[in-house]
Amino acid sequence: MKGKVWIAAAVIAVLMSTAADAQDRSLGLRLGYPLGITYKAYVQSNHAVELLLGTAPGGWNARYYENSFSKYHDFDHGTYLSHHVKSTVYLQGRYLFQYNIPVDGMEGKLEWYWGAGAMLKLANVEYKYRLSEPPTNNYYKTVTDIDFGPEFMGGMEYTFEDVPITLFGEVSILMELVNRPLVFRGFAGVGGRLRF
Repeated sequence: MKGKVWIAAAVIAVLMSTAADAQDRSLGLRLGYPLGITYKAYVQSNHAVELLLGTAPGGWNARYYENSFSKYHDFDHGTYLSHHVKSTVYLQGRYLFQYNIPVDGMEGKLEWYWGAGAMLKLANVEYKYRLSEPPTNNYYKTVTDIDFGPEFMGGMEYTFEDVPITLFGEVSILMELVNRPLVFRGFAGVGGRLRF
């Protein structure tokens, strides 16, 4: 798991360096699901690249992990009892199209955006289960839950006129290709970035 996270971090660093020639960049915090760090760089006046590195509290999506128990062949002869999410890492890369929303008398700039990208989620999940055949003791096993697929999103962004801060809110849909093909999952978040 740690090796995969380091590889993913290296990929993000390379992508950030390729966007370094952008005229406008910002770095900030995203609150929601997932929670994390967001980096945005404009490659044209209304086109941007965004990269996110995030996580989620272990209690989020409890039903999702409970339903996933039956997907693992390691548990074919087991009965689900409970689970504990030890760690979760989200990596997202997006290409965004931004459009101005003119508002009379408003200071700053209000925009709406949409885009597409990809999301990778790695989670270490410890399952507690019981075998259906003797011995019927309780057992524990940790699995790495991997989800990957295209992501589609839309949102709004406000940039202050005199302060280099941008606020945003967005929703997105992930279409899983790995680990559960063609399962759709929704995400939402708000946050702020410091422009530099």
